[in-house]
Amino acid sequence: MFRRRWSGLPADPVYPTDLSELGYFVNEDDEIRSTEDPDCYFGFHANKNMRWNERRRFSMNEAIGKIISSRFDAEGFERVLLPFGTTDPNQPHVQIRVSPDLDKKSRVIVIFNDSSQEFGVIAFGVIDGRGGVNKGSMIDLVRALKKQKSSASDSSPPGIVIANMGELWWWPEGHRALTPTGRHNIPMNSAVHYGRYHDEAKNGIPENRTTLEHARHIFEKVLPAMMGKDAKLDVIAAGNASDNVEAYLNDDKVWAEVGDKMNSMAILGGFYDPAHFKCEGFKTFMKERVRAYVIRPEPLDTPIAGPSDNPMDKSSTALGCPAYSAGEECRIVEMLLIDTQPSLLEWMQRVALEGESYKNPVFEVIGDPHSVIDSDKWEEADAAWKVNKSLIVSPGTGYGAETATAEVNGAEKGGSDVGERQNGQAAKGDIGSPDGKALEKDHRAVAVGKENQQMALANGVEKDGITSEDETGENQVR
Repeated sequence: MFRRRWSGLPADPVYPTDLSELGYFVNEDDEIRSTEDPDCYFGFHANKNMRWNERRRFSMNEAIGKIISSRFDAEGFERVLLPFGTTDPNQPHVQIRVSPDLDKKSRVIVIFNDSSQEFGVIAFGVIDGRGGVNKGSMIDLVRALKKQKSSASDSSPPGIVIANMGELWWWPEGHRALTPTGRHNIPMNSAVHYGRYHDEAKNGIPENRTTLEHARHIFEKVLPAMMGKDAKLDVIAAGNASDNVEAYLNDDKVWAEVGDKMNSMAILGGFYDPAHFKCEGFKTFMKERVRAYVIRPEPLDTPIAGPSDNPMDKSSTALGCPAYSAGEECRIVEMLLIDTQPSLLEWMQRVALEGESYKNPVFEVIGDPHSVIDSDKWEEADAAWKVNKSLIVSPGTGYGAETATAEVNGAEKGGSDVGERQNGQAAKGDIGSPDGKALEKDHRAVAVGKENQQMALANGVEKDGITSEDETGENQVR
């Protein structure tokens, strides 16, 4: 009879946690490159055995974490241990970062990232690939936020709190918290041991055992103790953190405490169903002062849906707030916080400067999603459109527009004026205005003739077939 002793199992691989010892360096473009071949980025598949690759990735992440931590220190961010008040780093805790003089700020921005990411990281694929450390981490984001004004009457930069939704599993031997993925890549008794058992008593972090508990701890313990009494609060929530933050705020008792402080909120990749809204105050806030970014092929900032969904969109866009495209280049959730930064920061600054008077623009969804105009009905549809020219759509989508509808503003349907915005002011530069100038950035919309035909013709659709030009310029029928 054969048996294998525990001592006969292969030892778990060990790698250094220093970037240079791992064979990498940060070049002049802030990108991590191989020491042996500076043209190469980090390569995960260095071994045929996945355990070796995972252990090497774990060490690489630790090395990157040290770099990000040093850069947070350089930006003046204070390291705070939770549960709030923890001072012993050997006790179970989760770290967050807070900008200096938070109690003196009239506006505070809290960032909740997806629970799959390590602290301070937005996308490892950007950090150790094309883009670099600052772009793939929170460093570029916080630097941009520090350039903003707190309000129209306060030109000083806002305070910043970076929450830690990912590292909520305490690693006793390492005296630090880990992500759900990282916990399985810590040193094991052998290379063939399967993961690490979760012991609530040893691995749980008090008041921060789950992402929802962590969000609650930030709102109920950290912010009341560290921010000013009259300060306004902006929230940026990415990935599944969005759902947890919304679930926490969607409560009458909670909203009674924090509702007056909430200034704006940006949701990136969230899927919280507005059918679950039970707090009317939060529901109104979502509609008027929250925006979401969703992955779509349209250009960045293109309106996709209003608060109550867009029936023209094939996927669910019912988020309880206006939804915008994250841009053509954004394909995965972890890239949302990077790809949407220009639009997100501009919008959040606009809300802060306009103050209490700000309300989200109104969307108008056009067309009947349940009907398709046959080719022999195009002329009839064209004639009908010429009678009613008040349809407004966003470029490239045919979905909705960031402008008030004629019905909402009391404008006469079919008139040349698109109508006034919610605040009663005429939309500057509306296409329907007498000067015919293009809309400003925050009014991206164009008047379109024939909601289906016009867009079809723009793509080369004709009554007798679909035409396109070949390389010689000849029209070909497909």
